[in-house]
Parts: sequence; structure tokens; C-alpha cells
Amino acid sequence: MRDERTGTGLAGLVRQLEAGSVSLQHYPQLPALQPMRDAWQQLHAESRLRIALEQTPAEGGPLNSTVLVHRMLDAMQALSPEYLRHFIAYADTLAWLEQRPQPTPAATAATRKRKPKPR
Repeated sequence: MRDERTGTGLAGLVRQLEAGSVSLQHYPQLPALQPMRDAWQQLHAESRLRIALEQTPAEGGPLNSTVLVHRMLDAMQALSPEYLRHFIAYADTLAWLEQRPQPTPAATAATRKRKPKPR
């Protein structure tokens, strides 16, 4: 006889996996990976900072926006390297979001569902 609550074969396995995953987050955090994430974030921030500072214009005036950004990055690195790392991660996220293709108005209008008319 077969137990109807658990099932057998593939259906039973799927039910067991679903029951076990209900309590888990969609992407569980693995504490063992945190040191790797921190090291990668620090290396990435240092690399981005080095690239940005190499591109400093030689003959920019005191109010040149690029020169001001470089002075700000230098000051931030001297005062709070941890804050600089968070700032660079934030700026990278914004740059990534800016590069994503934006939906056109025609595409969004076509995908909208029509609301049912009140009766």
C-alpha cells in the first residue's frame, strides 16, 4: 500500500523538497562565503579607485568636475576607506542599473492587463 500523504517516487521526493524549502529564504546566505565577499568587494573597490585616479586630467582647473571628483575620492580614501568601498559599490550598482535596457512605452502598454469593467 502507498501512503497518500508522502507519495512515492518522484512525486514524493518533490513534496519532501517543497516541505523542506518552505522555511528557507529564496537564496540562503552562506556564512562561509562572507570573507570571500568582503575580500572581493575590497579588491574591486581598490581596482576601480586606481583606474579612476589614473584618469585624472593633467590640466584641469580647480572647478573642473573630474578634478573635483578625484579630490573627493582621495579625501574619502584618507578619511574612511570603508565608506569609500560602500560608495564605490553603490556607484557601480547605479551604473549597472543605468545600462539595463529601459522598456518602451509601446511594450509596457502591450503587456498591461485590462481591468475588468464594473457591472
